[in-house]
Amino acid sequence: MMKVLSIATWLMLLILAGCGDASPSAEEPSAQERTITLNLDITTRADDGTDTPEKLRLWICDGSDNLIQYIENSPTWQASSKEGIDWITSLQAKIKTKEIESLNFYLVLNDAYSSVDDTSPISFNIYDIAALKNTPFVLTNYGGDNKVPMTGTKNLALNADELEYGVSINATRCVAKLGIYCTKRTSSSKLIIYSFTLNKVPDKGYLFTPVDNDINYTENRDLLSGNSGGVTIATSYTTELPTDIESVESSFTKIDFDNPYLLENTYGDEQFVTEIVNPGTRYNLTVKYNFNGSDYEQTIYLPKIERNTWYKLYMRMKEIELDTYCQVNSWTEHTMDVPPFE
Repeated sequence: MMKVLSIATWLMLLILAGCGDASPSAEEPSAQERTITLNLDITTRADDGTDTPEKLRLWICDGSDNLIQYIENSPTWQASSKEGIDWITSLQAKIKTKEIESLNFYLVLNDAYSSVDDTSPISFNIYDIAALKNTPFVLTNYGGDNKVPMTGTKNLALNADELEYGVSINATRCVAKLGIYCTKRTSSSKLIIYSFTLNKVPDKGYLFTPVDNDINYTENRDLLSGNSGGVTIATSYTTELPTDIESVESSFTKIDFDNPYLLENTYGDEQFVTEIVNPGTRYNLTVKYNFNGSDYEQTIYLPKIERNTWYKLYMRMKEIELDTYCQVNSWTEHTMDVPPFE
């Protein structure tokens, strides 16, 4: 009798083992819902003193731009000793995926405004990525280079057997920066700058892709509106200027004005010019000045102005004539790791 029971038990074990081969655990890994970890680094430049970007907003979408997760926080930045990195903060996100082959990331740093007179920033209560891409903003007064609106995008391909990814997103400024420097051709001459008026100013820009949707170029800005008496220029450079104009920048007087930032205006070529046949909607700058007791006025046409670019205009005044020189610099990207998010 004991032998019969033993054989029956053995047969039962074999049957159970056979049933195990049909278990759902044999499902393909790509079809299972799994949680992946994203360790995100944000790259941007933050090198003007102790100022750092403020608000961070991140949209994580599938490859068709359907929103999966939205993150908003005020990151805490730490100074970095690494070469090329000024500030570091870290961000980690966990998302559940199933049959998702790629992720799209849309990043916005700092606040942006839709109206100059509006004290409330854009709410970014936006879950339609197409609408986010076409969100306009206006130029306002910012607290420094790292307080202007910045955006970045990234696409990440997912692998079925990977559960952790490192992601680097490059955030670039949505505005350009203008610097103006003046000097004299002769040290004994007297030079006073009365005004700089920027014309063909766009009424708005776009946070992401530079577009020309419904932009008007009819506004102007008086860059020296807070200085009614003008600016006296004491510096001079009397010999031939070098090719590397920045090397003699100390011989120029930097003109301080309230808001050095510019919205994009991509009409124009690569140079500052004083004569042009058809300026169209290209930025132009009118300078009024007094040289040795006589008043002069000159219009300078700016090159195409693109986001995340620093344009320096050097002007050397002499009797009747005005020499202009251009220096275009990129606001070079530095690497940052972005903020812990629980």
